[in-house]
Amino acid sequence: MRLLRIWGIDIKINFLLCILFTIIFFTGYLENVLLSFLVVLLHEGAHTVIARLLNYKIENIEIFPFGGVARIEETIVLDPRHEMLIALAGPVFNFILVILAYQIDYFIQKPHELLNLFIYTNLIIGIFNLIPIIPLDGGRIIRAYLSFLIGVKRSTKIVVRISKVISVLLFLGGCFIIQFDILNIFIPILSVFLFIAAHREHQMAVFIFMKEITQKKQYLLAQGILNTKYLVAIKSTSLKDVMNQFIPRKYHVVTVMDQNCKIIGVITESEILDAMIKYGMNASLEKLLSNK
Repeated sequence: MRLLRIWGIDIKINFLLCILFTIIFFTGYLENVLLSFLVVLLHEGAHTVIARLLNYKIENIEIFPFGGVARIEETIVLDPRHEMLIALAGPVFNFILVILAYQIDYFIQKPHELLNLFIYTNLIIGIFNLIPIIPLDGGRIIRAYLSFLIGVKRSTKIVVRISKVISVLLFLGGCFIIQFDILNIFIPILSVFLFIAAHREHQMAVFIFMKEITQKKQYLLAQGILNTKYLVAIKSTSLKDVMNQFIPRKYHVVTVMDQNCKIIGVITESEILDAMIKYGMNASLEKLLSNK
């Protein structure tokens, strides 16, 4: 449901949040929920500002019962540096707000319950988003860092595995502490949402990888230069296995050897992509060389 439009961006409320607002209204915690809603909106706003500065177009911001998401029109941030900066923006802004609110609280020298709640909420949301679970900011930061080392596809799969393990532990812990406060039931519910979201990221790993590969030409034309990474592979190696070694923002050149480790040819990344379309991802480098 669309709430308002700011800076040309639609601010939406998920229908589950509307249901939660109704439930909370009758429990007397509406003020807490509204403050949490404001903090989440500010958190997503920080992501939006940095994304805009990096020339990404924001489609909309949607607030859920357990957080929010700023949807980038490009669907995926392909540059790991950009993904890291955008992901960091939210938690960093939360911590800045904590410092500012704490200073205000110090100068007025009069404890205010709402201000203390604002500080506490920002701390919780900032720290929670740094948990290494994708699609939380912590998971995206780790995925971006690993992408420099092992590529987007492999780093996504690793972070998804970590995310699922932590989600399960969070679910079990949440089920245990329900006995102390019934409101803790939201923790296992949240962990289920996170597990499902992580699984979806895993399904998108191949799409992320292929999109990054196909947009390298655009990046090269825009930047005018692209670093090269050299690989060595045996001729029986499949195109898929070679492509799994590709990392962002580098152009790959593969030296192909026979079983005696003698060089029999050199293949570029562009040739591998063309061969993948023509012969399939399971075709060997030897087949590609024989048809060059």
